[in-house]
Amino acid sequence: MMAPNNNRPAQIIEYTDPLEGFKGWLVIDSLDHRICAGGMRVQPGLTADQLIKMASNMNLKMRIAGLRLGGAKSGIDYDPSSPGKHAAMARFLKEIKPYIETVYSMGPDLNVDMVELENTAKSVGIPSVKMAVAQAQGMDLPYFLERLAILEHQIGGWTLGSLRAGYGVAIAALAVLHYLKKSPDKATIVIQGFGTLARAAALTLHQEGARIIAFADAEKTLVTRKPEGFDLDALLQNPGPLLPQNISGNSVTTLDKEAITEVGGDILIPVAIEGAINSANAGALQVQAIVPGANLAITPAASQDLHKRGILVLPDFLAGCGGSLSMDGLFGPPHHPRPEEVLTHIRSCMENLVQQTLIRSSQEKISPTQAALHICSTRKPIPETKPYGPLD
Repeated sequence: MMAPNNNRPAQIIEYTDPLEGFKGWLVIDSLDHRICAGGMRVQPGLTADQLIKMASNMNLKMRIAGLRLGGAKSGIDYDPSSPGKHAAMARFLKEIKPYIETVYSMGPDLNVDMVELENTAKSVGIPSVKMAVAQAQGMDLPYFLERLAILEHQIGGWTLGSLRAGYGVAIAALAVLHYLKKSPDKATIVIQGFGTLARAAALTLHQEGARIIAFADAEKTLVTRKPEGFDLDALLQNPGPLLPQNISGNSVTTLDKEAITEVGGDILIPVAIEGAINSANAGALQVQAIVPGANLAITPAASQDLHKRGILVLPDFLAGCGGSLSMDGLFGPPHHPRPEEVLTHIRSCMENLVQQTLIRSSQEKISPTQAALHICSTRKPIPETKPYGPLD
C-alpha cells in the first residue's frame, strides 16, 4: 500500500521508439535532492500511470530508509522474451542518457537484471547506470567504479548485487517473526515468486532456520508436506524465474498459481508482481503476516481488509527498501566496505525500521502502513547533501 499522492511527479520523460513504435518513460517523482533512484523494467502493457505510482512508492522507500534521494522509475512497454530486447533497451537508455549521467541512479526491476542493465549501458557509452551517484557523493568516476564493483563480489556463491534486495526482504520477515515472538526455526514461510528477489529472500530465511513450505511462479504453486520444508540447496539450483516442472518424491503437490494465497503458514512473502494480493483473494489468506517485497504487491483495499482481520501487513516500501539500504552501506562509508559489511548495514537498519514501525502501530492502534507513513512524514528533504552516509 502507498500513500495517496495528489501531486504530479517532478518530471516525466516519454520515449517513442523510432524503429518499433513502443513507448518508454522515465518518471522522476521528486527532485528535492541531488539525485533520484529507482529501477528500470521491461513489461508488456506498461503504462506511464504504473510508473508514476511506482516512482511515488520509491520516494517512500527513500524516506523510510532516511536516505537523501528522490524516487524514480523507468521502463519500456516491451515483450521481455523478444530477441530485440537488448537493442530496445539500448535505444531507450541512449535517449535518457543525460539523466543517467547527472540525476538518475538506475537499478534493475521486473525482467531486467543488473548485469544486463550495465552491459546495455556500456553499449551506448554509459560507464554505469549508477554513475550519477559518483558526482553526488563527490567521487571521481574511477574510484566510484571500484566501489561499485564490490556488488560483483561473491558471498556463498551469490554476488552481493543479486543477494542484497532479497536479503533485505528476509530480514524484514525475521523482524516480524521476532515481533510475533516466534522463533525462525518454528516458522513456516510461503513465497509468491521465484526470481532473483524471491530466491535471495528464501536462501536467507533458510539459513536462519525458517522452513519454506510453498513457492509460486507465473505458472504454478508447489507445496511440500515435508516438516522441514523444501530442500533449498537443491531447489535453488534451478535458475528461475520458473520453478522446476518436476521434483522427485511424493511429498510435493503441484497446484495452480493462484493457490499460493490459500496455503497456510506464518508469513506470506509476495515478491513478484504488483497487485498480487487484492480484494478477490485476500479473504483466502491463512497467514499471520505478509511481508511484501514486490512494489505495490498489495492493493490498498486488501491491505485495509487484512488489517481489520488482524493479519499484520508490512508496507512494501519498508520491506522492499533493502536495495536502497545496500547503496547506503556501499557508498556511505569513507572507505571501501567488505560485502559482509554491506549486508550487516542492511540488517541493522531494517531491523530497526521494522521495530519502530510495529511498535508505533501497536501503541497508536493504527496499521503498520499508517505508522510507516508517519515516520516518512518526519523525514524532511535536505537539499544539496550527499545521498549516502552521515551528514557532512
